[in-house]
Amino acid sequence: MIQKKIRYLALLILLVFLLPGIRAQAKELKANVSGKGSTITVTASDGSEIGAVYVKWNREVNSYVLKTDTEELSCGENGFLHEFIALDNPSKTLTFELPEKNPMGIYEIRLFTDNDVPEDVQIWEPVCERPDILLISSHADDEILFMGGIIPTYVPQGARVQVAYMTEFWSTTPVREHEKLDGLWTDGLRTYPICGNFKDVYVDTLADAEKKYSLEELTAFVKECIERFEPQVVVTHDFNGEYGHGFHQITAKAVAAALEEASFDVPKAYFHLYSENKIHMDLNVPIESMHGKTALDIAKEAYKQHKSQQWCWFYVSDTYKYSVADFGLYRTSVGVDENNSMLEHLTTRAEQERIAEEKRREEERLEQERLEKEAAEAAEKEKLAKIDAQLEQFQAEAQGNADQAAAELSQLQKDMQATRQKSLIFIAVMIALLLACAGFVLFKSRNGKSSDEEF
Repeated sequence: MIQKKIRYLALLILLVFLLPGIRAQAKELKANVSGKGSTITVTASDGSEIGAVYVKWNREVNSYVLKTDTEELSCGENGFLHEFIALDNPSKTLTFELPEKNPMGIYEIRLFTDNDVPEDVQIWEPVCERPDILLISSHADDEILFMGGIIPTYVPQGARVQVAYMTEFWSTTPVREHEKLDGLWTDGLRTYPICGNFKDVYVDTLADAEKKYSLEELTAFVKECIERFEPQVVVTHDFNGEYGHGFHQITAKAVAAALEEASFDVPKAYFHLYSENKIHMDLNVPIESMHGKTALDIAKEAYKQHKSQQWCWFYVSDTYKYSVADFGLYRTSVGVDENNSMLEHLTTRAEQERIAEEKRREEERLEQERLEKEAAEAAEKEKLAKIDAQLEQFQAEAQGNADQAAAELSQLQKDMQATRQKSLIFIAVMIALLLACAGFVLFKSRNGKSSDEEF
């Protein structure tokens, strides 16, 4: 009984210490949206203060102003179609002042009491300017169906992945612009994708694609991406267009041409299902940072986000002929693969930056040591100079004292000599006086005798 009470007491004490550190997830609020055109007002239906807002816009995003009860925020600069905004100060009213020309509309909006939001809220980072891997996809969903294991495999390893789409869907099926972001987020990507301005037109063959698209323009877009991002690895479609899709084929052809024309020499390039220098990615290893799911599990979940495409017969697999795990090393300047990894023979940008930062810190440390050594040497020199100056002053004072002592001794000797001379003179005078006195006495004595004889 006593032991049981002790256990309860220990548990209570543990809760007392742990509970303050446990933070409840933000409460989601129901939104009231009013207004149209360039001004939209949003409040919580229960009148609560809003701490964060997550907006999905219905068209391409331009810069705008968000007004709260206490501040004005400049938003939309990154062009995020799905945009998360954490407020510095909670507000009961949000007013979106959108561009007057072609203002965006709200496709979906979610409100929260603070910024501790659920995992499905997409908090995008800007485009990655120095990625390790540039993944070039013809359409939204191809990056999952045929290359979906790359992101969940390499991002947890610290690699930076940038996705570039060839086609846009604003002019055809706008919902797919949302689906591609939902798919990428589920696949584990956090850097925002970029997109070419090529309209999605179905083509059966490469010949058909070359009639409807300009290979030169496609190549120029890929070349621009390569020169902008300078990736260590480029990955794209099968030269045969996987199942023969003409636009997939022309994309692969454009990528191959851009690799040759670009001013930046990409170290490694992989093409899906390429027959030479093959690698087969292991997509069945549990990934701790992804809640123990495998890359294949994640890719399957990501493809489900493309809801408008679920009628197709395609599916995500690492075993059938369009396997998401099979690639070939098309081009390399760092050697062929031996360990079945796209990052083999490469150092990730993050690791490069870490090494560079360590080198910078070491250089700073050495420079600081040099400066401290120089300062210590200068201080030592100054100290020695002060000692030398003090010694010189002491020597000068000692010499002065010696000269003064010599002068005083000389004067003393002179004074003693003078005194001695005076003393000798005095003695001589005294002797002379004594002699005189003696002579006088003798004279007197003699004179007295003579007088007595006369009488």
